[in-house]
Amino acid sequence: MGGDKKKVLILGAGAVGISVALELKKASAGVPGLEVTLVDQRDYHHPLPFIWQVVSGSVEPSHISFPLHALLRKGGATGPVKFRQSRVQGIDVAKKVVSTDDGEMEWDYLVVALGSTTNFFGMANVEESSLILKSLSDAVSIHNHILDNYEAALREGDEQRQRELLTFVVVGGGPTGVELVAAIQDFVRKALIRDYPSLMSQTRVLLVEAQDALLSGMKAKMAELAISRLRSRGIEVLLKTRITKVWSGGIQTADGQTIPTRTVIWVAGVKPVAVVESLPFNKAKGGRIMVNQYLEVPESPGVYVLGDCAYLLQEHGSVPYPPTQQVAQRQGPACARNIICTIQGREQLAFRYKFKGQLIYMGRNLALAQLGDRVFDGFAAALLRRVYYLWVFISYLGLPTEFRRKLGAVRDWIPAYFYHRNTAHLE
Repeated sequence: MGGDKKKVLILGAGAVGISVALELKKASAGVPGLEVTLVDQRDYHHPLPFIWQVVSGSVEPSHISFPLHALLRKGGATGPVKFRQSRVQGIDVAKKVVSTDDGEMEWDYLVVALGSTTNFFGMANVEESSLILKSLSDAVSIHNHILDNYEAALREGDEQRQRELLTFVVVGGGPTGVELVAAIQDFVRKALIRDYPSLMSQTRVLLVEAQDALLSGMKAKMAELAISRLRSRGIEVLLKTRITKVWSGGIQTADGQTIPTRTVIWVAGVKPVAVVESLPFNKAKGGRIMVNQYLEVPESPGVYVLGDCAYLLQEHGSVPYPPTQQVAQRQGPACARNIICTIQGREQLAFRYKFKGQLIYMGRNLALAQLGDRVFDGFAAALLRRVYYLWVFISYLGLPTEFRRKLGAVRDWIPAYFYHRNTAHLE
């Protein structure tokens, strides 16, 4: 790696990886010889906060899928950022080399933003028999699976098997689980009722959580409101219920209860991907890599770890930053600035972020909001959520060339408000 070139290699094109790349692109004019390469196995990006809406037929998959080459052209000229579509196989920290499906890539600075994978806590039967929600393709699979179950239930003459087909279980009471179970209830009770009215009396939607409250880490009032609102909408909420076994026809809990079902969607936890787990760095419980206040691995200067992969204690406390989209999106620009500071011989800046709040979907005119110390729900929270996500979607990517795609998603939301959802199979 001779000469004055500085190679920055970013692994993972989620929100955090893209934000690092775009921030480095903006700063490239002041850093001659900067070369930035973004690597991901997919050539498109989908904003994670929107994928559950594909499950409920509220948004077409193509309307929230954005080509990475177009994203990296944001702001005009191509700049020093290149994209390579390939799967990361391994990272050799000593040699400063990343192995991919298409060969080896060298770096001077490495950014690991590979996200996370679903944590099944070592239960092979759960992994084998559960659906997950980590990508756009997962959302499409769940949408199609629900439709297939209703079609199969129409043909099924046995009432027990019919109940299994029409029982939908979401495991995990965090924000993803709460929004997903609310979306499924909307889909089956408000949209599919038009096509399958005779099956609604057999339909059950359940949320199962191992802890004694939903929305762990948020204010107690948020958890209380979530349970109240979900149950008022006919969703069964089971707290302090740990799943011990999942098979094709049901689940079993630690207290011996059996729930017949053909649909288990597991969103009960995440863990780092295998490539991150194999790295020789100090890790916290759960496998996240411990980084310093600059988002850098202390034992390996020049290696930065962000998002779901990183473990960093919050300022003046013993609580780590949560592996959430909100935190990750702030880490990207901070990491890019620290790389530039290091290249220019300046002192790096510590990452600091204060939780701004949370907006959680609970139904068409219902949401939960935690803004600072204030917690509220109802139509006001739902309206705030709509305004916020509309702003996020329009400004988040900011691509004139993708205007029609963004406009398509906005058009989807208008009929979806009146439960005119897509009830056809998605490709």
